[in-house]
Amino acid sequence: MIRRSYLLGHVMGIPLRVHISLIILLIFAFFKFGSLGIVYTIGIFVCIALHELGHSWIAIRKGYKVHEIMLLPVGGISKMDHSTSRQKDELLIAAAGPLTSLILFGIFFLLMLVDPIKKLCAQLAVINLMLCLFNLILTFPMDGGRIFQALMTPRIGRLKATELASRIGRILAAAFGIFGVFYFHDLFLGLIAFFFYRAARAEYRAVYMQQMSLDGFVAGQADVEVSPPPYARKASHFWTRWSDQTNTFFNDLF
Repeated sequence: MIRRSYLLGHVMGIPLRVHISLIILLIFAFFKFGSLGIVYTIGIFVCIALHELGHSWIAIRKGYKVHEIMLLPVGGISKMDHSTSRQKDELLIAAAGPLTSLILFGIFFLLMLVDPIKKLCAQLAVINLMLCLFNLILTFPMDGGRIFQALMTPRIGRLKATELASRIGRILAAAFGIFGVFYFHDLFLGLIAFFFYRAARAEYRAVYMQQMSLDGFVAGQADVEVSPPPYARKASHFWTRWSDQTNTFFNDLF
């Protein structure tokens, strides 16, 4: 039976897994571009893995458990327990990924001075810069959406901050999808936009249900405090898991 993902190894005690679709992508790169295509593809996903390890390293330093890192054709996912983390920690964890990509950009930019690998380093430098900027877009599940959420939470509360970030993300996703499909005539860009739209919506619903299950009501809609029902912890776990599955559903199509 074919597995959906394979374990590459452990880094900092974190299982690093690769989705089977990424292996298919490597085979495609070989037949289309030869051995150089594999080198470039592996280089890109090493950079993505380091980006995710940046998130994970800060999370571990702050005392949170990182379950695994999954590499997919559309990027990487760090699965960790930080739903109850402090806002400062969330901000640091979210910012660590783009900062790692920015550092890698600087390293590859300097390595461009070495002639034998100048072209490869130049392209990897550009890729890391784009990875940094792309992840700073204000939408879920990108780092920019989580940074915006963490910055706004002290001012308007976690639920409203998530709602605002989710709304901005859905508007950007819709605009990106329309532009990609009707201007570039690229259905793949439309599919990516649809994934971003669903992820932004799922993030708000997960935080909404988590807030309701922990407090017994949604903040701002009642004045009487009540104790959480016995099933609150299970409900919170269910909706958190549901959010994770929704966010990765479209990734698993590739």
